[in-house]
Amino acid sequence: MKLLMATLGALFAAVAAAVEVDTLNGSNLLGLVRITSDAEYLPIAVACGAVGWGDAAPSADALVLTAGLAPGDSLYVYDRVNAQYRVFDLVRNEDGDEWRGRNVVHVSDGQAEEVAGAAAGDTPLAVGYGVWLHRPGAAKRANQTVLVVGQVLKSEVTVELAAAPAGKAFGQTLFGVPATATGDFQLNGGAVDWATAGAAAGDEIRVPQADGSLTTIRFDGTKWTRRYYTIVNGVKRLKTDNNPALTAGTAAWYARKAGGGAMSVTWEAL
Repeated sequence: MKLLMATLGALFAAVAAAVEVDTLNGSNLLGLVRITSDAEYLPIAVACGAVGWGDAAPSADALVLTAGLAPGDSLYVYDRVNAQYRVFDLVRNEDGDEWRGRNVVHVSDGQAEEVAGAAAGDTPLAVGYGVWLHRPGAAKRANQTVLVVGQVLKSEVTVELAAAPAGKAFGQTLFGVPATATGDFQLNGGAVDWATAGAAAGDEIRVPQADGSLTTIRFDGTKWTRRYYTIVNGVKRLKTDNNPALTAGTAAWYARKAGGGAMSVTWEAL
């Protein structure tokens, strides 16, 4: 399991995304998030509830629409209770495209047995967290837009950010960046009072970049700051962004510094 986690952590690092958020008024408020990206591994937010069921969690087969995707694409959903990933593959049959749970192999008494994976329709996705979408060859596709749909939430969502495991410097949680009425999610001066929520100096938010790197935004005990370098006339200069924002509809890692314990943050309804 540790190998799988390490492999996924290494693979799921590259993302370049542009996001549009639309809403449609009706008996429920429908939210449609368009994420345009050429990244093969794309972290996306579970930003919507199940259509027709209030703020209930959407199922894995309902959140990410199959339009624009291709058979062979996969959705990786982390099961926090059992500390493992559930994987769903997009398959095409006579009824159209559907998400199908990938089979797993169990070994018992020296015998290997293939067991059907969890059904996508029976797998709720916790709102406020992130999932991984794998699209082989995405950079060469004519259509690079991913559609995430659901009911706009009418109530707050609380997300638990894990503490660092024993012997580790950080504990990481892939959280979904909420879609706000004004677009991107402002870390400072926005809806979340991070100090009150329990964020500690040294906590980090690590944002996947297109080149496979992670941009680090660090909490100093009062505010979030992003430091980066630019080249001016051949000289490398350190710059500071004191008003960093996260792209709505995507996902990022919250790295909780050791010693701080688990903490929770609450996203307001749109």
